Amino acid sequence: MSDHAKEFEPKIRKIQEQLNRMVSEKHGEHLLEIVRRPGFTTPQEAQFVHAMLDALGHHLEGIDRAQRALVSIADQIGRT
Repeated sequence: MSDHAKEFEPKIRKIQEQLNRMVSEKHGEHLLEIVRRPGFTTPQEAQFVHAMLDALGHHLEGIDRAQRALVSIADQIGRT
């Protein structure tokens, strides 16, 4: 194993743990329970929640693209 691999391993494992934790914590289900409460929000607060949901969605799409690009590029290194 190269020295770089030893340096990368903790970071790679931490990212994987963070992604796994995000999936396992079921924030989406909890949030659905909250927003279904009678009188949950005002129209202005609903706009804020919409904006936050859109922002989270965009961030997750970016994270997915970045991770796929990293894996693809890393896989090509040393093959050509």
